[in-house]
Amino acid sequence: MAKSVVVYGPQGSGKTLHGRAIAESHGLSRVIDLEDVQLMGERLQRQGFLYLSCSQSYAERAAGLLGTEVIHIDQALASVGITKAGVAHG
Repeated sequence: MAKSVVVYGPQGSGKTLHGRAIAESHGLSRVIDLEDVQLMGERLQRQGFLYLSCSQSYAERAAGLLGTEVIHIDQALASVGITKAGVAHG
């Protein structure tokens, strides 16, 4: 299973909307909001998860704990061929 990844960006930037496509491009099976993990008292998983966050500092801390990469939403969207307007590149 692929190593978990953390994606951050401002509210309304497409993290949740395009989370499944981003996760699939990284070989990940689950998409979850990083803040929900804390609220539900769950543990971060090192494999198989795409974590989403609005906070860069929170995303960087989680990525450090997981030993994984943190990616800005613009980079994550570009990697799956989606522009900021949500239109796939042809």
